[in-house]
Amino acid sequence: MEKSEYGQDRGGNFKKAAKTRITSGSALAMVISCTVAAAMLLCACQVSEGPETIITDPPAVESAGQEAPPSDHGGSDHGGEDTWFPSASPVCELDFTETESFPFPFEDELWISYLHYPPSLFLTAEQALYDYDTMWQLLEENFPYFEAIKRELGIDWEAVKAEYRQILDGRAHDGYISQGDFIQTVDDCLQEFQSVGHLFLVSVDLRLTVLDHFKDSERTLNQNIYEISNNPKSQLFYKYMIQLFSSSSGGSNSDSRESETISTDGLAAISEHLFTGYAEGRVPYLKIESFKQWDDAAQAKLEDFFSSISQEEHLIIDVRGNGGGSDGAWRFGIVPFLAQQEYEFTQFWAAKSGTLNLMLEPEFDESRGYITRYTDDSWQKEFPYISPDMVTGTDIFLKASSTLNCTDAKDKFHGKIWLLVDEYCYSATDALACFCKETGFATLVGTRTGGNGKGAQPHFMALPYSGLIVEYEAYLSFNSDGTCNGIFGTVPDIVSEEGHDALETCLMAISGGLNY
Repeated sequence: MEKSEYGQDRGGNFKKAAKTRITSGSALAMVISCTVAAAMLLCACQVSEGPETIITDPPAVESAGQEAPPSDHGGSDHGGEDTWFPSASPVCELDFTETESFPFPFEDELWISYLHYPPSLFLTAEQALYDYDTMWQLLEENFPYFEAIKRELGIDWEAVKAEYRQILDGRAHDGYISQGDFIQTVDDCLQEFQSVGHLFLVSVDLRLTVLDHFKDSERTLNQNIYEISNNPKSQLFYKYMIQLFSSSSGGSNSDSRESETISTDGLAAISEHLFTGYAEGRVPYLKIESFKQWDDAAQAKLEDFFSSISQEEHLIIDVRGNGGGSDGAWRFGIVPFLAQQEYEFTQFWAAKSGTLNLMLEPEFDESRGYITRYTDDSWQKEFPYISPDMVTGTDIFLKASSTLNCTDAKDKFHGKIWLLVDEYCYSATDALACFCKETGFATLVGTRTGGNGKGAQPHFMALPYSGLIVEYEAYLSFNSDGTCNGIFGTVPDIVSEEGHDALETCLMAISGGLNY
């Protein structure tokens, strides 16, 4: 899932410019049969103030509707015509945030059609539109990037919202919308925003990763994300989602860029995503394909590699194609064993005090640990390169400060470090690029990254009727030049010229054949 808030896992199941489109697996084949499903239950729409935190057992959803005996005319009565869908139940008239259920989905049953193979899940058109409208309401209240996206990329989020609502409404058949069409529409809608701010649907694989990694977490935010991901309605929705299409998750995509022109023969795999060796047989080289946390055995081999090159003058770390993982992988597994000093790393965040943000993280709007909240406009003096116009619509301003330590390891490498990056470096990988550029820990070579590395753990929402889970970045973050990191990414110290590979460019710089 991935990207972390100083070692905590963070959601990044998607890479900029390497998007995976979700294809619908549900065509409405009307097959005459003798059975239909039972009508769905009404949602409970009682107003509740909502607890301070949501660490609680979510309400249990009733099992999927079972087939009911056919009516006299072989189908269910719907608008006076023969149809194979049950009569649609009315939807909740309250905003989701005002219901007793929030932030967990409603208990209403979803209709499972056994007239299809495999069995298919359907929402009523009203349920699908309620979920779509709820997603947008929660994003407008909690996601801080829309105005920056509109200003910098020219994408009118209000127009996108209206366009895809119309598309979703048009996909209704006999008052129902298939799971595949619902997912496809929401996914297409979110992809209009070009991966800015971790705005994605949560895939099957990412949800399972969250359930695995956050189950025993002591951090309140992670516990709450786990509870949302594990609610019974989402369990059911994702069970049938598996049958629609193959899930996708974060990681590198080696096919999305051209092959190396420089030899890195003899690389040794020390884990699934870590490889060590020498570029051109002469410069120490570490390839990291993902920042998914590696085990102790791989860490020991990595430290042995660092010791073995202690007398070398250069080290190339190649993270091209790496779509993210956990910040903790490089914060604790790499930097301390190469650093010659402690590094202070400070970030500025702007956020919205939306209901969901405050429910997920009860201390969202407070100073806590390494996070300091500004109670006035003094942040402008500390971060003068950030224009107040850049934080329009936000009302929480925070400073996140951390210290990265260095070890006293024997035979420590003292040479120059180079970091190879490209547009596929996203989330936790971009976080490493930001750290290297702003502290001087390493020299960046390649092309601009995909960004979204200077925020924190993305937040989750589960839509009220479907249980489909959406992730989003709650913190608007900035580069040291005042640009939005989530939109512009990180620009390397040495930008590879067109037609030149980043590794080739780096070796030219090492040999003195390139001025920079």
